[in-house]
Amino acid sequence: MDDPYKSFNSFLRERFNNQKVRKIPINAGFLCPNKDGKLSKRGCVFCDAYGAGPIKSFDLSISGQIERYIGSHPGCKYIAYYQAHSNTYAPVADLRKRYEIVFKYKDIVGLFIGTRPDCIADEVYPLLEELNKRIYLSLELGLQSIHARSLQYLNRNHTYPKFSETFSKLKERNIDVVVHLIIGIPGESQADMLATVKEMNRLKPAGVKFHLLHILANTPLFSDYKNGAFRLLEMEEYIDLVILLLEHLDPGIVIHRLTGERDREIFVAPLWALRKIDVINSLKSKMKERQTYQGRLVKLIT
Repeated sequence: MDDPYKSFNSFLRERFNNQKVRKIPINAGFLCPNKDGKLSKRGCVFCDAYGAGPIKSFDLSISGQIERYIGSHPGCKYIAYYQAHSNTYAPVADLRKRYEIVFKYKDIVGLFIGTRPDCIADEVYPLLEELNKRIYLSLELGLQSIHARSLQYLNRNHTYPKFSETFSKLKERNIDVVVHLIIGIPGESQADMLATVKEMNRLKPAGVKFHLLHILANTPLFSDYKNGAFRLLEMEEYIDLVILLLEHLDPGIVIHRLTGERDREIFVAPLWALRKIDVINSLKSKMKERQTYQGRLVKLIT
């Protein structure tokens, strides 16, 4: 059956004429102001030592990572995903040098750049505009929540107004934006999460990623979890929450991710999240049983 939400896979098929497209996770060697001392040395409480980037290829050059991935997954097209840490956090000349590497590979058809909303300097926007004319470009902005208390708990060290400002600048330049959101932040209610989703409906990003709050080794969040400061969502709770959020989400927004998991070497909890396929299949099955779908409860404005 068709997915009951606007899936990333279906978006890729439409965008690239049914070609098989894979994302290459890349550590491009950038730092993060929330770790290097500019804003903080603690980092976001959930962030691991690899900055959410690839582990097994972390120390390879950008070209080395690309070629290793293509060698392991031949015969398709690719999106280079600059994933680790904050990938706009450098002088323009340095950014250009690292971004240009993807154009050496004829089968790379997209460039996704993960970054923070406070890490795009004014002089970087013209470079992004240029890239957007040469390749399919998407900026992935970490937001996690619109609520100030949640951003403070996560040690994000940026505000929602700053996110909104950066989002507007990218949208003005017709650059697709994918927004990262965390489900299960300690202290957030169902109503809080719905408020974040409804704000996405107002902004209309190209896509969203839903991340389950999970625990990685050697992070500040791991320390809080060990001390019993909060509890994690059970699988059925999480699925029910995601379904509710999808029902309230604009059906035109692409769902790039429905859960969150990480390499087993650093993953602590909840263990059910490592069964990603089971989680997604269960979610789809429940949505089918309930005869529901993305946007079902969105109030249409006429």
